[in-house]
Amino acid sequence: MEKLFRREVIEAIGHGVIFSDAEQLITYANGSFCELTGYDRSEIVGRNCRFLQGPDTDPETRVRIRKALAAGQPFEGEILNYRKDGKPFWNSLSITPQRSKFGRLIGFVGITRDITERKVQRQRNIQLEEQFRMIFENIGAGVVVHAPDGRTERVNPEARRLLGLSSSAEATAENIRNLGYLREDGEPMPIEELPARRVAATRRPVRRMTVGLKPADIPSIRWLNCNAFPIFGFGGEITAIVVTFTDITHQRHYKVEAQRGRERFELASRATNSLVFDMNLITGEFWGNENFLAVFGSEPPSRLTLVESFEFVIEEDREEYSAALMGAIERREERVAREFRYLRPSGGVGVAQTEFMIHYDAAGEPFRIVGSTRDLTELRRKEERLAASEERLRIVAELSSDMLWELDPRTDLLWRAGDGVERLGLDPSLAPYSGGIWHDFIIPEDRQRVVASFCDALEGTVDRWQEEYRIERADGSALLVEDRAAIIRASDGRASRVVGAVRDITESRRLEDYIRENQSLEALGKLTGGVAHDFNNMLMIIMGNTEMLLEEEPRADVRELLELIQNAARNGAELTSRLLSFARQQPLAPQCLDIRNRITQAAKLIRHALAENITLELDIADTPLNAEVDPSQFDNALVNLAVNARDAMPDGGKVSLEARATSVEAGRLDGILDPGEYVVISLADTGTGMEPEVASRVFEPFFTTKPIGDGTGLGLSMVFGFAKQSGGHVFIDSTPGEGTRIDIYLPQSRQSVPASEGTEPAETALPASDRARVLMLENDEHIRRYVERILETEGYAAIVAKDAKAALARLEHDPGITLLFTEVSLAGDMNGLDLAQAARERFPALKVLVTSGSANEPMLREKIEQREFAWLPKPFSRRELGECLAEILQE
Repeated sequence: MEKLFRREVIEAIGHGVIFSDAEQLITYANGSFCELTGYDRSEIVGRNCRFLQGPDTDPETRVRIRKALAAGQPFEGEILNYRKDGKPFWNSLSITPQRSKFGRLIGFVGITRDITERKVQRQRNIQLEEQFRMIFENIGAGVVVHAPDGRTERVNPEARRLLGLSSSAEATAENIRNLGYLREDGEPMPIEELPARRVAATRRPVRRMTVGLKPADIPSIRWLNCNAFPIFGFGGEITAIVVTFTDITHQRHYKVEAQRGRERFELASRATNSLVFDMNLITGEFWGNENFLAVFGSEPPSRLTLVESFEFVIEEDREEYSAALMGAIERREERVAREFRYLRPSGGVGVAQTEFMIHYDAAGEPFRIVGSTRDLTELRRKEERLAASEERLRIVAELSSDMLWELDPRTDLLWRAGDGVERLGLDPSLAPYSGGIWHDFIIPEDRQRVVASFCDALEGTVDRWQEEYRIERADGSALLVEDRAAIIRASDGRASRVVGAVRDITESRRLEDYIRENQSLEALGKLTGGVAHDFNNMLMIIMGNTEMLLEEEPRADVRELLELIQNAARNGAELTSRLLSFARQQPLAPQCLDIRNRITQAAKLIRHALAENITLELDIADTPLNAEVDPSQFDNALVNLAVNARDAMPDGGKVSLEARATSVEAGRLDGILDPGEYVVISLADTGTGMEPEVASRVFEPFFTTKPIGDGTGLGLSMVFGFAKQSGGHVFIDSTPGEGTRIDIYLPQSRQSVPASEGTEPAETALPASDRARVLMLENDEHIRRYVERILETEGYAAIVAKDAKAALARLEHDPGITLLFTEVSLAGDMNGLDLAQAARERFPALKVLVTSGSANEPMLREKIEQREFAWLPKPFSRRELGECLAEILQE
């Protein structure tokens, strides 16, 4: 009963079922098997099932079946068999071995299903899939097909190239999402804004969306023009999302569609912004997408030959365009890209680019062209504007003395304008193309500081950065530069671009140091002048009273003490004079001298100042070198320089004294010397030289490196004061172990040298005073008493006024006063110079003698130079005052 039931069940099954013994002979076949094969059961039983196989049955499948049955193993597979009428059919075959309860093989059960229709459909699908694959794999645009749940189903090779995915890398949805996308403005793009995500969320296509990304295989951002659209099933659900994109960074757009059949192809073509076409070269059939109308202003024709397509190109370009395409076909090229001009529907001439994919048959004859045409008119206009902008920037960079640069912090790519690298003296072959390489030019002592400062600025919130540092030039020398930059930040605060300029400030910083040093010396000079004024007053009292005591013929021992006091006071007066020279307050008597003659005369003094083992060489220009200077102060400056050179060469050496003319151009020594013509006196030695920190202080008063007692430290400070007071400057250049060179710059004079240059004035005899009346003003009581006594001794009538107001009143009521002798610094509202001017205006015949321990008043210098007043600096002796009064009264 059970066996009968089983047989009825087997007969009812829709699949073919057969049983065989262990020898593979069929013992039973159900009705479905008989119907499938066309044989009666009696024709089947007793035969081996291989009787259904025929000439096209796969040999490998036969071998696999034999091996499985021989081994008593099951078999699953598909095989081509033949019906009784000889027609082939495909069937799915499953063979299962049957064993006894003891494990012995007793036969086989085979189940077969007719899959012929499915195999035929599969073959059709394969052919369609191959057609789609050819399009999918060969079009010039990236195509990614996503499942509704976000999985990535297909990625074509162009998409892999544009996305930076290697051929072996798995193109998962996560891999594609994590590439790092950017919005059109450079900001990071959230995952939710990606084209596929937008389509999934809105169920609407996304067109012409610009997306940036940074694949690992390229050094810069790649920009894509993306389109995305959904594919709906019969129930309205999204079955797939197709994303297409083209590379608009390098103006290459390959427009392709990926579809299974014409509907998918048309949908994909509409998702692009290019004209996509398919031309059959044999039949003349033509298909173009909706962008044909936008480009050429007409609907796409249904038939169009290749020669007729050339008519869309303007006549001037037509011959070249057609020749290029026909030449590519003759060479059997598969891909061709060509630009051409055409008449735009809106008027004017446009520029477009067509990319052809040419298909050839087995004989090598072209039969089909699939391609895309993209309008480049606006792009070319933008490129022209960009080229013009870059040309303007290039010109600015060439005219600028700075090196202009721009850095992308995300890629470390460094852009430089013009030949700034060469202007900075760097090696052009090592021109930096990244921020990291530029850091290598910074000298090691500055590098860590500068890099840390720059990184802190980028990571912070500032929008400006500035640093000064040194870079190493191609010749090994160091250059001081100022690097200033503007930091452009994205909306999240991160630095997206840095634009800056590097400027050589080596020379300007050197000038600033000179100016700073000059200002320091100026301040020190003012202090020195004030001290010297008080010191001169004290010396005046000491020297005057000592002189009077000596005139009384004291004992020998007292005279010796008085002479020691007098000599000490004179040394103090000389020291004060040097201080005033440094402070540029020592009154000068400038004359127009030919420096050549003066140096020749001074050479004798200089040779006496040098040791016997030191040679003196003169190198003096042949042309006149005229300058207005005080002759004695000039000689003193040369001797001071010679003495310093001598002390720097204890073992002997050479002193070179040179005089020449030079020009100072505007901008070269701003703040130090005015532009113009100068006489340069240079004294160089071959001595021990000085370290920079020592050389920077040599012009300071009392600064000396000599042992205590061997020098005052005022020699070079006096030279500096003399040069500045004469309208010039002093420069020093010293190298340890090599020697020192000092250059004195003096303004050249256009005046002629007087014939009496170098002669000494004849002495004048002291006239009888005839009791000349002298009105005297002096703040210091001790000096006033001393001077009053000298005047009385010399036979003058001394009249003392306590201040300027009293002096003017006395002059009004005493017309017999012959001479006004006044100190510059007076108590009250009027100083001695103002008093002298007022008195001269009221009494033109009045003689005026002005004195002071300091000559800091600018107006006093001016009046002395104009020779309106006589001048007697403190401290002065009785004889000096007497000679000065006699000279004034004789005029």
